[in-house]
Amino acid sequence: MLESKEIATEDSAAKSADNAEPQMSRSDSGAAASAYSTTNVRQEGVDEADTSKTDGKYLYVLKDSRQEIAVVEAEEGSLTESGAISVEKGMTIEEFYLNPEKKRLVMICSKAEEGDGNLFRDMGVSTSTEAVTYDVGDPAQPVELGRIRQSGSYSSSRMSGDYLYLFSTYYTGTGISRGDEKSFVPLVNEKPLAIDDIYLPPVDMGNMYEVVTALDIEDPDTITDSKAIFSKGGQIYVSNENIYYYENEWEEPDKTSTTVRKIAYKDGRLRAEAQGTFDGYLNDSFSIDEYKGYLRVAVTTGDTNSVYVMDDKLKVIGSIEGLAEDERIYSARFMGDAGYFVTFRETDPLYSVDLSDPKKPEIKGALKIPGFSDYLHFYGEGLLIGIGMDVDEDTSVTGGVKLTMFDITDMTDVKEKDTYVMENVYSTDVSYDYKAALVDAGKNLIGFPGYESGGQKYYLFSYSTKDGFKCLMGEEINGSGAIPARGIYIGDILYIVQGNIVESYSLSNYKKIGDIIL
Repeated sequence: MLESKEIATEDSAAKSADNAEPQMSRSDSGAAASAYSTTNVRQEGVDEADTSKTDGKYLYVLKDSRQEIAVVEAEEGSLTESGAISVEKGMTIEEFYLNPEKKRLVMICSKAEEGDGNLFRDMGVSTSTEAVTYDVGDPAQPVELGRIRQSGSYSSSRMSGDYLYLFSTYYTGTGISRGDEKSFVPLVNEKPLAIDDIYLPPVDMGNMYEVVTALDIEDPDTITDSKAIFSKGGQIYVSNENIYYYENEWEEPDKTSTTVRKIAYKDGRLRAEAQGTFDGYLNDSFSIDEYKGYLRVAVTTGDTNSVYVMDDKLKVIGSIEGLAEDERIYSARFMGDAGYFVTFRETDPLYSVDLSDPKKPEIKGALKIPGFSDYLHFYGEGLLIGIGMDVDEDTSVTGGVKLTMFDITDMTDVKEKDTYVMENVYSTDVSYDYKAALVDAGKNLIGFPGYESGGQKYYLFSYSTKDGFKCLMGEEINGSGAIPARGIYIGDILYIVQGNIVESYSLSNYKKIGDIIL
């Protein structure tokens, strides 16, 4: 067995009724303990692909080679490899979806082909993206049901209901022939997109397409719809009804604007709705959010920050400008009529914004504490976790990774309930990869990988009003690091997964149960 190194353990009594305190009502947090964990996603109700998942009985794990997904039976911490799904030569598995109810697994793969020697052109033309769907009703013997293919390198994807929405980036370049549309128009299942399915930018130039294709996982050989956005490059945010594609326009050294385009989606059908612009740039997809038809954004604009509210036509109807001079936004989170965002220079102001009147958004509070939070997550009624870094107020030198619990019960008087600084832990994947976070208020678990000078460890915390944060475990992660580490629970067992190595731990005493090398 792999060596187990426990560095900080609370006994099972720590998880008493007192420690299970936060009572859940926020849908983002989970109202009760679940049978097994799912991927931490940006938008509740919109699933995202990842490198490891579970159906409550089996773990599905992308191996280091990215050529195979291992199927591992997980029986009360005992691990047995039961099957595998492999791809053919020349293909790379990026990540995958698992739909336990439909018994479907969808692999997202990149396929490299011979390019023409031109680096710029080869970025998109020599790579295609495929979605390959399997029936995993018998996990030991998965059966391929169908696949679709589109031009360009994989950029992202989402799944809503039984429909997958696949995004790829296709660059134009040299070798374009006016008489051969296949030389400059993206292909979907080897056919060029129709002219009416390509949306041109509101600016005077572009050099790439963002291709989005929809398919029904019950009929995975058939494409329900495809569109392409011609642009200079951007990012996506997907709400429960719309896809927002946003890209920066760098106008001057200290002035930036963002163009955003809106595509409605439903049951695999795509329809262009609107486009608009606003000043500034977004930190990440948590700084943009749709609610009741309004789009709200928290942006950095030059040396200040702003909040904008747009209507369903993407026209700005409300704003707050000139916030936090000489600072920039590090993190944000929206929930209903409220928004919270963190700016930073020497201290960490957490701003609370009342968005109940879209035409008159209003700053209600600003709590300043040392350091900064670059990931925010709601944790039950009136609580908000911040994960970031501790920073010395006098020297501005960063210390260890910091957990902060904010009391947001009163938007006008946000309080710091508790802070835990992880000394000698100098970074965490959560800062740039929200899927690395395991946050389950119903089960009172906060888990993530962190880096020390000796390597990477997986940390698990609980929180209670009485005791604040408690570090329940900190275990060495034994994978190669080629695949991001994930924490997954099934019942009262925690599985730490990284590539070819899976380890299991009891959530009663936090001791190691078993492991497997795939």
